[in-house]
Amino acid sequence: MAIFEISKAYGIVNKALDYRSLRQDLIASNIANVDTPFYRPQDIDFESYLAKEANRVFKNISSNELELARTNKGHMMPFDLSDNKASIFYRDGHLARNDGNSVDLDVETSELSKNTVMYNALINANKKHKSIFSYALESSKNI
Repeated sequence: MAIFEISKAYGIVNKALDYRSLRQDLIASNIANVDTPFYRPQDIDFESYLAKEANRVFKNISSNELELARTNKGHMMPFDLSDNKASIFYRDGHLARNDGNSVDLDVETSELSKNTVMYNALINANKKHKSIFSYALESSKNI
């Protein structure tokens, strides 16, 4: 845990990197099981979670949900566990082969390459953010 927060976006970028890494592992597992009978490809949905988290962090919350009124401060607020994390799901948009496997190698390799590009973009954004922060600290030494 850091003593101070570099920026509000820093935590979101790190969480996005974690989810991109997990997605890379899931897609690699799908490719590895391309010949496993009755295997169903898995994927993870985290973009909506990160968008909600970004709205929360930047206080740009735009929700169509009606908030529950509380008549007493001692009343507990309801919470939805589905909003607190990303969800892993089965990607079954393709026809299964005779052995019941529904992994499409073309889809998996294209998703793998898209995920790699996004992961590298997040890494570069994180490096740029750190270099700007380091520059600001170095510049303040000379004052």
